[in-house]
Amino acid sequence: MKISEVFDVQSDLDIKSIMFDSRKECRDSIFFAMKGKVNDGHRFIETAISNGAICIVHTDEIETKHDDVLYIRVDDATDAYVSFCNAYYDHPMDKMNVIGITGTNGKTTIAWIIRSIIAHFDRCGYIGTMGYSYDETIRDSKMFLTTPKSDELFRIGKEMVDEGCKVLVLEASSEGLVTHRLDQVRFSTAVFNNLSGEHFDVHGTMEDYFKAKCILFDMLDKDGKAIINMDDEYGRRLYELCDRRKITYAIDADADYKAVGLKLYNDHSEFDLLYGGKSRHISTNMLARFNIYNLLSVIAVLNENGYDIDTILPYLENVELTPGRCQMIKAGQDFNVVVDFAFTPNSFDKVFSFAESITAKNGKIIAVFGAAGDRDHKRRPGTSVIADERADAVILSYDDPSSEDMLGILEEMATYFKRLKPQIILDRIQAIDAAVDMADKGDTILLLGKGSDRFFLEKEGRVPYISDEVAAKNAIARKLAEKC
Repeated sequence: MKISEVFDVQSDLDIKSIMFDSRKECRDSIFFAMKGKVNDGHRFIETAISNGAICIVHTDEIETKHDDVLYIRVDDATDAYVSFCNAYYDHPMDKMNVIGITGTNGKTTIAWIIRSIIAHFDRCGYIGTMGYSYDETIRDSKMFLTTPKSDELFRIGKEMVDEGCKVLVLEASSEGLVTHRLDQVRFSTAVFNNLSGEHFDVHGTMEDYFKAKCILFDMLDKDGKAIINMDDEYGRRLYELCDRRKITYAIDADADYKAVGLKLYNDHSEFDLLYGGKSRHISTNMLARFNIYNLLSVIAVLNENGYDIDTILPYLENVELTPGRCQMIKAGQDFNVVVDFAFTPNSFDKVFSFAESITAKNGKIIAVFGAAGDRDHKRRPGTSVIADERADAVILSYDDPSSEDMLGILEEMATYFKRLKPQIILDRIQAIDAAVDMADKGDTILLLGKGSDRFFLEKEGRVPYISDEVAAKNAIARKLAEKC
């Protein structure tokens, strides 16, 4: 791309790539000296040039300049970076109907199910926690983020457009919103599912966290649709603040899309959907009350985007469940095993409520979980206290230590228990084995925190892991074989 196509400069310099990491060789590239919370990109300009940058976009004055490098000074290097990435990949988001999903919990489930149902009618892309997909394959985002950085985001967007995608469903994380990764994306629809205490390491306060979520609704097209959960207190606040067309859903409150007569079972859920003066009976394989909120938002998004309710009804009965999200493991055992991504106090509260609803009257709830390193430490006492109050047995085990010591994390968590004395089994596969051995008929095992992840995040990067699902199935198979 000619640099003059984006910047008002007299130069025919041809940019072949965008350099994000100055430490990695990237020939004929452009480097943006962005300022973050910790690092200032101006410190890495010389490294970037030595690794192939031929254009430097900066905000501060630069004393030493190279004759063979083009320097462009701007007011905001981050804004320039996002704009350039969008232009470099030919404005891909403008060529798709983009649906954004935000909220503390449920983003992945909502986005994934919307994608899977739309795929029956149109080519649809997904970008979020699981990676990205526009067909039957889930691809990793190399940035390991729910909302990828702009270079990766728009590259993926172009790939989707080239593959014929008409719709994109995107998880809009609060961090992605406040760091301007989505600034150049035009949204036709935005969903607010819920908000609970989380990400204080990023946002500081609950109010700032809420304001971060609200950014998505300011980014809606003028005729865009805001789809809001009215059973959530922050959803009700957002409803009052939002100046776009508002569509609501709820179980308890009055709403455009309302679930009544909800019945929850251990293998399906049923309710009557009230919309537009009509009642439609819904039977779905989605489990737990929190997933009914997710499903209501899915129905609202699809119907408001032209996929008629009566047309999509058959696809709600057996939706394509998101791996690792309230996933029931059935391998011939007579006890429940649930794999869930839950790692916050709020999500723990919800998954324990589900466990209580499916556990036999005198059955036990056995929980296996840990906590990620380098994240909000306030989660640790919160999740531990909930497990202490509501589980019958707890095994603390490996999660994503990042730069922290995993055993130290688990020993800290053990101090928050008052009623129970948790076991610490560092090896997660051994911990799952122990939980399965402990389980009797009618019990429920909760494997929490990793979901469908097939890796651990350690200081050196990703380390392969077989996944909680595979570990549980292996443990169940061993236990059943020993009974024979």
